[in-house]
Amino acid sequence: MANARIVAAMLALLFLSQLCFPACPAATRKIYLAAVTGEETGGVFQLVVETRPGNGTIYSAITPKTGIATQESEEAAVKYAFSSTGLDSRECDVLFKMLGNFGANSVDGPSAGGAMAAATRAALLNKSIRQDVVILPDGRVGEVGGVIEKSLGASMADAKYFLVPSLKVHEAIMASSLGLEHEFRVIEARNLSFAEEILFSDHSKDFSPAFDPQSEPIPENLTQIKMDADLGRFALVAKEVVDSLDSEVRGSSAQMQRTAEGGRLYGYFSKEIGKYYSLLSLGYPFTSANAAFLLSIDAHYASIGPEGADIEDKAGEVSGCIGGIGPVGKTAENLHWAIGGDLRGLWAKNKLNQTLENRDLQGGYATLRDLFFAQSWCGISKSLYAQAEDIGGKGADETALAALSEERLLAAREAFEGAEKVDYDALWHLENGLAANGSGQYGAAIYEATYAKTMQGIAGGKVENITLAAEKLATGGRKSLWGKIYYGQGAYLLADAKGRGTTPLDAYRILLYSQELDDVALEIDSALAGQSGQAEAAIAPLPQNAGRQEIGPLGMASSALLAFSVFAFGFAIIYRLAKGWGNARISKERIIVK
Repeated sequence: MANARIVAAMLALLFLSQLCFPACPAATRKIYLAAVTGEETGGVFQLVVETRPGNGTIYSAITPKTGIATQESEEAAVKYAFSSTGLDSRECDVLFKMLGNFGANSVDGPSAGGAMAAATRAALLNKSIRQDVVILPDGRVGEVGGVIEKSLGASMADAKYFLVPSLKVHEAIMASSLGLEHEFRVIEARNLSFAEEILFSDHSKDFSPAFDPQSEPIPENLTQIKMDADLGRFALVAKEVVDSLDSEVRGSSAQMQRTAEGGRLYGYFSKEIGKYYSLLSLGYPFTSANAAFLLSIDAHYASIGPEGADIEDKAGEVSGCIGGIGPVGKTAENLHWAIGGDLRGLWAKNKLNQTLENRDLQGGYATLRDLFFAQSWCGISKSLYAQAEDIGGKGADETALAALSEERLLAAREAFEGAEKVDYDALWHLENGLAANGSGQYGAAIYEATYAKTMQGIAGGKVENITLAAEKLATGGRKSLWGKIYYGQGAYLLADAKGRGTTPLDAYRILLYSQELDDVALEIDSALAGQSGQAEAAIAPLPQNAGRQEIGPLGMASSALLAFSVFAFGFAIIYRLAKGWGNARISKERIIVK
């Protein structure tokens, strides 16, 4: 009898030990992903994860070829899956393979780590994975067609849910609208735990679209800026931008509120617009206009609806707007307003050209977004020109700024030479400056060169105490038109960073730029006041209909400098092209985004 009890106790202990230290489960789980492949193509494919008894080895299939970053993601996913489930990874082998039409392409990047971890955990915990869910990785590698195109593609493959790590406002708008027609739902799952609630749920369980943007309040420590004549006039331009956004949102309210998700978005827009009007009254017109400008890009999507948009028609509309930007007579009184108009017109033109060149490399909705940017810049250019016309004054000769333009462009170019880290936004502005200089828009060239030099200098330098440096730059205000305008934005960013307890790097960048704008505005005004006659004699502008003409020594030097500048940027620009910024084959097809 005693022996029987001992045997029974040993069996019980053996049973309990198996519960505490279960053997490695032999299981296979599949999960659908939307991913980027090695040759800038992408689509929906299946990730297969298999666990089986072994010695802790991780295997990766050789088809398709996987890169180091993907292998590191597999290793991190396995480590997390075992630690979170309490199982011993030394008793299991884990195998990863991907199924899909990859051709000769390879797969690389760390962005699928969350999906790998979820699938591994499902195998270890004996959880089933819903096959009507597609996951979009976190995007650290990049996107091919964007969330909307990928979610539409997933819905065509009978997926009902599309999980994304985050949604931009315009993506949420389109997802809410298109989801009704195509019967899919985009859900923002910012952590693995929430994603698993959906992935591991019963197939019969239903989920609603999840996206709930929150309007951030104005920082409590934001001080009011006293309006002067310059800020007061710019506030008129800013109010036009906010009014336009308000009108567009009101006009799209019925379309947006067709769904509960759209209703939340409409509430978000309304709160943001109210905040922008408050910022105007506090003396921050640029902050108000800039935020409204960006949100208006999102608001454009609200008017599209599920029927889609014609890219060709929109490109033609934007081109017509840019073609309607007329030059304004420049005077000593309105020069900096006119330069602001020149710059926005230049940005609009370049954005349009680059968008049409690159549209084969990006989805239709991403192309549409870039066209909206170009269109908005075009509108602001016209508003600034209107203020310049209203100011008027005695005509000024912009050729007096030619030498200063070349000096500033040369200084900006030198900032990029030998740089370990290139600020590609700054490089884009420098290219704009070179183009402006070549077309005789010397003021715009000076401003762009100043921005490029300042931002590249920050990217290549190091500031020991950003907060202290930003606070120092925020004292004393600014004197020039654009110095005052950008100063307000920098002061707002500084107050916002303090309120959040974050490093005010963006505030430092803008405040430093606003200080540089004060300096360059003084140089521009001095050049116009004292050197206009000399500059006009040295560098005469070429008429648009001119044939071959003699060019003096200074003109030859100018041309040589520009040619050298373009050559010096060859390597940087080639690198940028390799990153997808460069020219692509221009599609001749009629593209309908639906």
